[in-house]
This record gives sequence, structure tokens and C-alpha cells, in this order.
Amino acid sequence: MKNRVCIYVFYDKNGIVDKYVTYMLQSLLSVCQRLVFVCNGELNVEGRAAVNELTSDIVVRENKGFDAWGFKAGFEYIGWDKLGEYDELILMNDSVFGPIYPFEQIFEEMGSKNLDFWGISKHGRFLKTYGRKHKKEKVLPEHIQSYFICVSNKMLINPEFKKFWDKMRMLKTWNDAVSLFETRFTSHFAELGMAWDVYIDPEKDYSNFTGVSFLSLMSYEMVKDYKCPVIKRKNFSIEYENFLAFTVGNKTRQAFDYIRDNTDYDIDLIWEHVLRTAPLRFLNDCLNLTYLLPEKYVLDDASDVNNVKAAVFAHITYEDLIEFCVDYIKSAVDFADVYITTTSEDMKRHIIDRFGLLNLKEPTVIIMPENSRGRDVGALWVALNPYMDKYDYVCYIHNKKSPQISPLTIGRGFAERCFINTLASREYVQNVLSLFEQNPRLGMLFPPPIAHGPYKGLISTLWTSNYHVALELAERLGINVFIDDSIDPVFPAGGMFWFRPKALKKVKDHGFTYEDFPPEPLGEDGTISHAFERIYGFAAQSEGYYSAWIMTNTFATTEVTTLSYLLAKKQTKIWGATRQILFNRLRKHQRLYVFLRFFYRIPKKIKKFILRV
Repeated sequence: MKNRVCIYVFYDKNGIVDKYVTYMLQSLLSVCQRLVFVCNGELNVEGRAAVNELTSDIVVRENKGFDAWGFKAGFEYIGWDKLGEYDELILMNDSVFGPIYPFEQIFEEMGSKNLDFWGISKHGRFLKTYGRKHKKEKVLPEHIQSYFICVSNKMLINPEFKKFWDKMRMLKTWNDAVSLFETRFTSHFAELGMAWDVYIDPEKDYSNFTGVSFLSLMSYEMVKDYKCPVIKRKNFSIEYENFLAFTVGNKTRQAFDYIRDNTDYDIDLIWEHVLRTAPLRFLNDCLNLTYLLPEKYVLDDASDVNNVKAAVFAHITYEDLIEFCVDYIKSAVDFADVYITTTSEDMKRHIIDRFGLLNLKEPTVIIMPENSRGRDVGALWVALNPYMDKYDYVCYIHNKKSPQISPLTIGRGFAERCFINTLASREYVQNVLSLFEQNPRLGMLFPPPIAHGPYKGLISTLWTSNYHVALELAERLGINVFIDDSIDPVFPAGGMFWFRPKALKKVKDHGFTYEDFPPEPLGEDGTISHAFERIYGFAAQSEGYYSAWIMTNTFATTEVTTLSYLLAKKQTKIWGATRQILFNRLRKHQRLYVFLRFFYRIPKKIKKFILRV
């Protein structure tokens, strides 16, 4: 094996070294004799200890200059004279997960070529806009993507290599890092006559895909067809528009599933990091975390759930909704114990009678005290909280009527949406429990945001007036994940959901009392109860679990129809409003308006004539 040295540049705002990093370092040591770990910023005690088990060459520096200046710090630490003693130098950063496939086979293949420097993947030639309001344009050449570059000894001892780094000015922005290091490195040394190549070059098969980052936009093909050993971290943590603008939006999910099902790479290394660092909504979008489960049959690969400990918790206070609620609860009685909170002895008797009529096992019914507060949220986290610990999974529902909104069909539809997608049938419940069993990082399941009646505006304003009260609640619970009012929460609208009690540990263990909730009458929005709904997903994330939307396969047809209609309607309204604004402005310039209107009528007349013929 060649005598190689690797400089690995790392950054984490909290100085935490996740296991995906130490796994990568271990893998690099299989092809390197020396590993220099450069930390931009801080490195906590646990992180330093983890890295120190693999290498004693640790450099902690101020976080400036991005990766390029981290590499420079590595050169200075090793010494330029010593650097020339190595056969090869590897420059790598922490922006990728892997290796999905062994490094040894990559180095063996690339070592058979007569190259001065090489990488794993490249970015095609593309046009970049920059400057204030993107007024300037620049063509950037194809280049090796700088998360991994391997440099030969011939290039290391060439004075031009040191000169390149010595002349590099401080990189102050991401644009600087791209234009002055990543794109320039390849073209600069290529112009000096040095030979380069990449391990994976999909352009040979996709010759018309100019200006594409295959690693980002075609991650599935890269991993599956080209055996790419890495996948970018940002594929899991950037706004979905970055994918949807160029793809159908499914590549990260496809790549993730392929890695899980067809390689030896432990996807828990990915989960650990992204659940700690990624904005929850971005993560859910990038991974398409929506599950559609059949309600009329059990999936072929469903896990055995006979030994699963599950419960249904319900809060029922309207006598006229007892039958409605119990008819859904019965879907779970073969797999789950049932606990119900209510408000009086009469309600308790009516509930038990309904179970008796259906020949169902009598539930545990708890009568809440007269001075209780918090409605369904108080019932869950005060009255029902003591029963949670003995269960692996819990489904929580409550009788939702929304009497403040007219007509009552709106509230009824809201309730049906929640009940159908949590307790549709016995088979559906079995599929839900199986889904939890097969996905140990899954913490919560609930229907997607509501989209009918006055609620349809929620799709684009999911925080409504609850951000600040939710943020206060998160701080109170010690939830330390990324929460921002510019990014929608992932939450169970309506407050009905499946969950692992372990995932909501911070809420469960806080010890809420009825006095933590405001007295009646409650506001329609902006209360602590509404904050609870929005904080659940973040609470699960802080414990290392993800949340996902869930629907029955039949309800999904309604959902797709609704969302397609709303999107089309929105586009129509935007075009109509834009056209009206344009016409109003043109009317202020009468001559121009009359002139344009004359020409606008000509194609309309032609169209009418054609239709008549």
C-alpha cells in the first residue's frame, strides 16, 4: 500500500463529533498511514476523545477560511518538507456520509491510472450568477468536487502546488470558497499540464446533462449504478425547492432506501447526525417522509405485532360522539389496551355501555376532576401520563367537534381526517404497528396538515400565531434542536397521533399539572395547547426520532386531488392578479394600452374563426 496522508477538515457549531465522522476516519485509516484531523471552530471533550482514539494528530483552529484554509492549517502542521515524503495526499471534509463501498477498491482502480490528482466525483461546467441581485454572471468550468481530492507525490513536490495555497486569499463567503478554491483548483493545475480524472463520471452516459451536480441531483443513480461511496449531507437538510427545481424530488429517498436495503453501511449513522442538525421540515421533505398504508389488508412484509405493547388513549366528552369514537377505537382492541378520560359518571357509563354493545373488552375509564384544565392536551399529559411507560406505542385521539366553526361539517371533516388516518381498520392498525417495528428511529405518525374549509390557508402558515409560545415551551422542556419561524413545523394538526412514549420523553417526564394550562374559555389559537401540537415533532427530534405523515391508501386519493386543486387554483389566482396589475398600470398610459389591446384582439378573433370552421 502506498504511503498516504489524509487531512480531514471538520466543523460542527457545537463541537460534537457524530459517529458517521469516526466511521469515515476508521475507513480512511484502511488506506492511509497518517490522519490529520483539522477542526474549524470548537471540539468538545467527548469529540476530542473519540477522534483521539483514531489519531493523535488533531488541530483545532478558528473557524475561518472554510475547508481550504483548514487544509492549509494541515499543511503547516505536517510541514511542507515532510509532505513531500508521502506518495499521496488526501484532502477530505465532513460534508459526506460514507464510505458506502470500501475505499480500497477505489484506490486500486484510480492507482492504475497515470494521474497527478483525482477525485470521486465532479461538477459539470455551469453558469453562476452572483453579486447584488444576481447582476453578474460567470461561467465556471467542470471541476472535481472538493469534499475529496487525492494528490500524487509528483504534484506535491511541484513548487506550483505550494504556490497555489500561499497565494490563496482568505475565503470570507461560500461564493469565495467555490470560485477561488473548488472550481479553480482543477482548472488551475490542468492548465499547468497535470493530468486529472474522477472515479465516477456519469457524463459519459448522460452527455446532455450539462452543469449538473450528479452527486446532489442524481444521488440514487450515483449510489446504485456507479457505486459512489458517499452521499452528501446536505441532501437531507436543504430546502426541498433545491431539488424540486431540477428533479421530481425523490432521489434522496431512493438513495437512502437503496443504501439501507443493499449495502453494509449503517443508516443509523445518517439518522444520528441529521436528526441532531437538520431543520425538521427540510429533513421530512428531502426524505419524502409520508407513508401510505392499506386499510383492507395487511402488508406482506408486515412484522409480527402480537407481542407489541400498545395502547389507545382517548379523551371523550361529547355524548353524541361516543359512538363515532368507539367505532374507530374498536380497530385497535385486538392489539392495544384502551384508556379513556371523560368528565362525569354518566359519560363513563355511556362509554362502557357502547363497548358492551360491540362485545369489546371494557376500557379503563378515568373521570377527570371538575377543576381540570387543558382539555384534550391536559387529559393526555396529566391524567393519562402515568400509564404511558408500560407501552411501546400509543395512539392518542379525542372527540373533535369544532363547534365554533359553521357549518359543523367542517369540524366533522377535520375529525374524520384524523380518525381515518390513525384508526381506519384492524388491518391498518396492524400495518401501523409493523411500520414502527421496522423503523426504530420512527417516533411519531400523524396525518398531514388539514386543507379544507377555513383551514386550507394553514398549508402555507403552519405556525399561525403559535411560534413564540411554542419556542417558550421548547425552552421550558429543554428541547435543543433547530426551530425557526421561517420554516414550518412538522406537527399533528388536530392533536391526534401515534407515538413512542420514548420519543416524547421530555414532554412525558416534565410533570405537567392542570395548573400549567389556562382556564376556560380558551382562545381559538395561540394558546399553550396549540403550542403543544407544534412542539411534538421537535421533542421527538431532540430524542433522536423522526416524525412522518401517514394516510390510508384510499384517503390519499382525496388528499392528492385536494392539493392538486389548491395548487392549480393558487397559480390561476397569481396569474389573474398579475394580469390585473399589468392592465391597471397600462391604463395610465392610454396610447400604449390601446395599441397593445388592438394587437391582443387579433389572435382572439383568429381563434374564434378557427373554432367556427
